[in-house]
Amino acid sequence: MMEHTTPDQEPPRRRGCAGLFFFLMLLLGAGWGAGLGLFLHLVTDSTSGVAQALSDFRPKIGSKVYSHDGQLLGEFSIEERQLLRLSDIPLKLQKAVIATEDNTFYSHKGVRPDAIINAALYAAQTGRTRGGSTITMQVVRNVETLGVGLERSIWRKIREAIVSLQVEREFTKDEILELYLNQAFLGRSAYGFEAAAQQYFGISCRDLTLGQCATLAGLLRAPNPNAPTNNLKNAITRRDIVLGQMLELGVITQEEHDAAVAEDLAAQVVHPASDTSRTDVEAAVARKTAKFKAPYFVEEIRRFVLDKYEKSEVFEDGLEIHTTLDLRLQEAAERALLAALDDFDEKQRKSLERQGKLDEFVPVSGALVCVDNRPQYRGFVRAMVGGRDFEREKFNTATQARRQPGSSIKPFVWAAAVGAGFTPSTVVVDEPFTRVAPNGKVWSPKNFDGGYVGPVPIRHALEKSLNIVSVKLVEQIGPPVVRSLLQRCGIRTDIEGLTIALGTPEVRVLDHTVAYSVFPNGGVRYDPVMVTDIRDRDGVQRLNYRDQLRSEQALDPRVAYVTLHMMEGICQPGGGFHPTGWRASALKRPVGGKTGTTNNSRDAWFCGFTKNYTAAVWIGYRDNRPLGRGRDYTGGRLACPIWVEFMMEAHEGLPVEDFDVPFGVDFFDINRFTGVAGGGYNEAYLAGTQPPREWYGDYMIPAVTEEEGLRLLEAL
Repeated sequence: MMEHTTPDQEPPRRRGCAGLFFFLMLLLGAGWGAGLGLFLHLVTDSTSGVAQALSDFRPKIGSKVYSHDGQLLGEFSIEERQLLRLSDIPLKLQKAVIATEDNTFYSHKGVRPDAIINAALYAAQTGRTRGGSTITMQVVRNVETLGVGLERSIWRKIREAIVSLQVEREFTKDEILELYLNQAFLGRSAYGFEAAAQQYFGISCRDLTLGQCATLAGLLRAPNPNAPTNNLKNAITRRDIVLGQMLELGVITQEEHDAAVAEDLAAQVVHPASDTSRTDVEAAVARKTAKFKAPYFVEEIRRFVLDKYEKSEVFEDGLEIHTTLDLRLQEAAERALLAALDDFDEKQRKSLERQGKLDEFVPVSGALVCVDNRPQYRGFVRAMVGGRDFEREKFNTATQARRQPGSSIKPFVWAAAVGAGFTPSTVVVDEPFTRVAPNGKVWSPKNFDGGYVGPVPIRHALEKSLNIVSVKLVEQIGPPVVRSLLQRCGIRTDIEGLTIALGTPEVRVLDHTVAYSVFPNGGVRYDPVMVTDIRDRDGVQRLNYRDQLRSEQALDPRVAYVTLHMMEGICQPGGGFHPTGWRASALKRPVGGKTGTTNNSRDAWFCGFTKNYTAAVWIGYRDNRPLGRGRDYTGGRLACPIWVEFMMEAHEGLPVEDFDVPFGVDFFDINRFTGVAGGGYNEAYLAGTQPPREWYGDYMIPAVTEEEGLRLLEAL
C-alpha cells in the first residue's frame, strides 16, 4: 500500500556527500601542511650551517714524532691517517675509486635517484642490501660535524640526501673527493688511502701500481673481509672487479687492465705482526711504537706528552713533536750494543751446550744512553737503547730499571774527597779493612783481585779501582757528604753507610749518564731534555724546551775538572800499565770515564765522556743472575768496547778538542804511580795545592804552595 503526503507535511531531505568531501579535504590539507612543515623543518635543520660544519671538520690525525734533524720517527695514533692533497693522490687511484663507488660523480648533484631506486628494487627482489649512496652522501654520512649520523632510518636517508645537495652547492667536486679519499675507512686501523697504502703495501699511495690502486678501491664496500691480509682470494676478486669497471668506463686500456690483473698481489702485501688481532687502544699504540725508529726513546716521548696533554689531543689532534734524538747516533748505538749482546749470547749458548745445560740459557740485556755536552745542546738525549726488541719487551732498561753501579760510583767519591781538601797525590793505605756494625755483623770489603797494594795516591787508586781506598775516603769525609754530592749530580739514594763507596745505591742508566756529564760540563748538572718543540696542526707552539730547562751547579768547577783529569788517567795506558778503562784510549782524543762491576759480575758498566758527548753502557741479566766469573765479565771487558765502538761513530767528522780548564786549576808533572812531583805525568791540582816533593812510604810531606811555605817559616 502506497504512502501519500499531505500538503501540510515536508518532503524528506536528501543526504549528499558534501560534508564528507569537505572533511576529507580538510584532513588532507592538514596532513599536507604538517608534512610540508616537517619537510621544511627537516630541510632547514639539515642545511643550516652545512658549509661551516664541513669547513670546520678536522679529521682525526695522530701526532708525529720527529728526530732532531727532522726525520719522521713515527706517529701516535689510533686511526692511522695521513692527509694528502688531491693533487698528490695518483689519478689512477682516483679513477679506481670513482669507477667502483660512483661512476657519475662528476656529473650528478650529490644524489642519484636512479641508484637509490635500483638499490631499493634489488633489496625487494633479493632481500639483500646494495649501496645506492654517492661519494658525496658517504662523505656526509661520515663527517661527524654534519650531524647526519649512521642510524638506519628513512629520515636519516632523507636528511643525508638533503645535506648532500647542500654540500654540492657549497664545495667543488675535487674538494669533496679529496675529503673522501682522506676519510674513508679501509680496514684494520687505516683511514684514508695514504694510510692504507702504507698499511697493506708498505709504500706511499704515490707509488702504488694500478693493481694496488684497484685493490684498495675494492676495500671500500667491505674493508676487513676484503683486506688482502685477511682474505687474499676476496681481495683479488674485488681488485679484478674494479679493474673491469675501469675498463668498461674507458679509463684504462685493455693492456693496462691485463697487466694489473697479472700482478702478484700475494707478493706485494706486507703482513702485520701476529698480535694485530688486539683492538684495545694500548695494544694499538704499542704495535705502532714497535714499528718506530728508536722505539724505546719514542715510548719515553709518549709518556711525556700524555703527562702534559689529554689522550684525545695526543692521538687525534695532529701534534708535531720534535725531539732531541740524533738518528745517526741512535743507529750507531743500536748497532754497537745489539751486536755485542748477540756475540755474548752466542758464547754463553755454546758454553751451556758443552755443559748440557742449554735449557738454562737466557738472553742477556743491555742499555746505552748518550747525552750532548756541547754548549747549545747540553742535556739533549741523542741516543737511547733500552732493550733488544721492543715488540717482545716493552720494559725500558735505560729509564725504568734500577741497577747497582758498582765501581762506576767512585768518581763521585773522589770528587767529594777533592772538595774536602784531598789532592790527587794524597796517600791512602790499601790494606785489610774491617768494621763491626751495631748489630754485631762484621763487614770486610775486598778489592776485585783480593789483594792489597799498601800506600797509594788516590789518583792511582782510582785508575786501579781499589775498593778499600774508596771505603776509607767515604769514612774520612763522611757518607752524608758523598750522598749529598750524588743527589746534586742526579743520583737519588737513601743509603747512608760506608757501602755507598762501592756502588750500592741503585741508579737508572739515564740518571747515571746525566751524572757523569757533570764533569765535562764544568760541574753543572743539566737535566735531560728529550722534546724541544711541540706544535698543533695549525702550527701554534704548545711547548718550547727552553721553558723546561733545569740545571744546577752540582760541583765546584775546579773540583769537577780535577776529578775529570784523574778520570782521564783511567783511560790512558802507559809505561806497561793498563788502567781499568784503557780501551777508551782507542778514541784518539781526550776522554775520561770509569768502569763498574758489581758483586758476582751481576752488572757491567762503562760511563765516559768527551768534550762533545757523555755516554753510559750497562750489561746484565734482568733477573739479576751473574754474567759469569773472572775478568772477562767486568765493565772494562764487556761494556767499554761497546762504548768505544759507539763513540767512534758518534765523533766521526768532529774536531779533536780538549776539555775546558776553569780558572783556579794548576798543573804539575808527577810520578804517575806515587804522585810525587818531578815525573813525566801531567796532573791537575786545585790552585793552592801541589804534589809532595818526596816519597816516604806511608808518610807524605804536606802539599803546600810556596807562599804557604814562606808563611809557615815566618811563624816558626
